[in-house]
Amino acid sequence: MTAFHRYLGTLLVALFAVILVWGLTLRLLRREEGPDALYAVQHWTENLLVVQTVVGVVLLVLGRRVFTQPDAWLHYLYGSLFPLIAVVGGRIAALRRERYAYLGMAWGSLFALGLTLRALQTGCGYTMGEIARCLRLT
Repeated sequence: MTAFHRYLGTLLVALFAVILVWGLTLRLLRREEGPDALYAVQHWTENLLVVQTVVGVVLLVLGRRVFTQPDAWLHYLYGSLFPLIAVVGGRIAALRRERYAYLGMAWGSLFALGLTLRALQTGCGYTMGEIARCLRLT
């Protein structure tokens, strides 16, 4: 289950990056409305974030802890609480705007991207080599 947790975390980082780049690209193109596909990606990313949080809680209950870093306790905040707040904040910001509603999602994704990447670092290690080693199945 830990491999699933690691790979889902990596997928979430990638999806938040996609939403961010997509939203900023739409803004540069001066589009007022975001495509339905963007909202679908945001919706599924939110769902996967909830699944990731539940898997993390299950791992925690089963006694699996993050011991690789001295500040490993931050993994729990970066990995669940803060990204959920950023995603919800982005969704609320998107609902409050009629034009450029996708910008709220893009900004929420920017913060969630940074936080989930930080959770990946506190779980795997800070260097790219440590993260790459952590993501291998061996």
